[in-house]
Amino acid sequence: MIRRLLIAAWLGFALAALFLYPLAVALVSDSYYLQWQTQDVIESVTALTGLTLAFAAAVFVLWPRSSRSATLALLAVALLPLASFAAGVARQLPFEDALRSAWEGRALRFTVLSLAALVVVIAFVRWPQAFARWFRRFLVVVSPASLVVVASIGLSALRPAVPISVERNPSTASTGGATCAPVLALLFDELSFSYLYDESGMMRDEFLEIRRLASEATNYLTVAAPARDTLVALPSLLAARHLRDVRVEDDGLWELDDEGELVPFSAGGDGGLFATARRLGYATEMGGYYLPYCDLLEGLIDTCQSLSFYNVSTTHEEFAPFDPMLTTLVLWPRQLPFGLVKSPSFALLQRELVADVLAFARRPMIGRRPVFRFAHFSIPHLPFAFDAEGYDPPFDSLQTSPDTEYVEQLGYVDRVVGEIVDELRREGTYDETTIVLLSDHGFRFGGRERDPLQIPFIVKMAGQRARVDVRAAARGELLLKDVVQRSCALPTRRGV
Repeated sequence: MIRRLLIAAWLGFALAALFLYPLAVALVSDSYYLQWQTQDVIESVTALTGLTLAFAAAVFVLWPRSSRSATLALLAVALLPLASFAAGVARQLPFEDALRSAWEGRALRFTVLSLAALVVVIAFVRWPQAFARWFRRFLVVVSPASLVVVASIGLSALRPAVPISVERNPSTASTGGATCAPVLALLFDELSFSYLYDESGMMRDEFLEIRRLASEATNYLTVAAPARDTLVALPSLLAARHLRDVRVEDDGLWELDDEGELVPFSAGGDGGLFATARRLGYATEMGGYYLPYCDLLEGLIDTCQSLSFYNVSTTHEEFAPFDPMLTTLVLWPRQLPFGLVKSPSFALLQRELVADVLAFARRPMIGRRPVFRFAHFSIPHLPFAFDAEGYDPPFDSLQTSPDTEYVEQLGYVDRVVGEIVDELRREGTYDETTIVLLSDHGFRFGGRERDPLQIPFIVKMAGQRARVDVRAAARGELLLKDVVQRSCALPTRRGV
């Protein structure tokens, strides 16, 4: 009995830890994106303990039995932890881009997965006793990998937590006598110019709310994105300068300078976006997902909310032991077969991210000081969890081709813009607020995309009532700072 208890306890712990293996891998290689907190450590330990008890109970019952039904039940119990372990290992392997592209093909995926399943079924049916014996041996052999998980979670507790929220009194910097209009910048990740506008530069009819905003705004029709990916584009916007390259090294953000050397990235230079807004006398606010903005803008921000695109816990203030489990599934590869399990958890995270950033964007603009607020939304970037009516994830929210799901989620972007504009109208600040609608880059997966570096850039200046089209070439990272400066140089109620 004691031996049976020891086997059950060890394998129960091993299966629980193997399930959390992708989280352990991310804590080692991608911790910067997780925005890891002390509460996350406690939640992870709690989740590991609970899973250990559940798996240990199942192993205690099934391990001594060798019947086909018992082996099948043990296989079912171990399937999710082993799949999760495989997903974590897949994140560590240096797959070539060509291999990733080949795996996107349905024929190859279907053939490989079908053959693997067929081999398992034949072995189970033809040699049930041998299958049961070797499967149990396999569990014992891989079980020491569970110690990696414990070590990763333990070491994560020693790292200083990055701030994910800031709320303090606005700075007292002087505006120098200028009358500043509030500025609300709305960045929608991967919002495509080609999908939003037709070939003539007119807004497509299906986007009623954005079309309404654009009808009394300046439409910049030839704006270049700072980069093709968010990791470079967002720091470029924050620093208000073009960055050659940005990399994550040693839990920090680094940029490649003109000499090809990696230097620590800083958004705090005098010419930076938030440094400029602070100097003009704005109360500065940043809310969004993906990067730890509260840390990057330390000293420049009055209000901040930073969310992770992978760590579910950043969307919840309350203690939630299930969050590390959902985060683990979010960290699975999006390619099949992992993507089918990842998809529902990722869609739920998308819903929370959008809700939190939308609430941040809809905060009242009225205050003693003018506000510069920058909200970075995670839509229409995948997972495609929304359509024009709201949250309605498809079976596979990670499918990028055809582009049907992306187009559906664009409909929800239109709805979000309408809700924000309506909120400004209700509080009576719409006319006196400068509203900026922009993107970091276009849709990376093709479809109608003509140039992922051409981004929509719509600016309704304070007091503006008529549409203006500007076709002169501009850079997004410079134009956004220029809009902030012009909003502070003009009266808050000015006709155009």
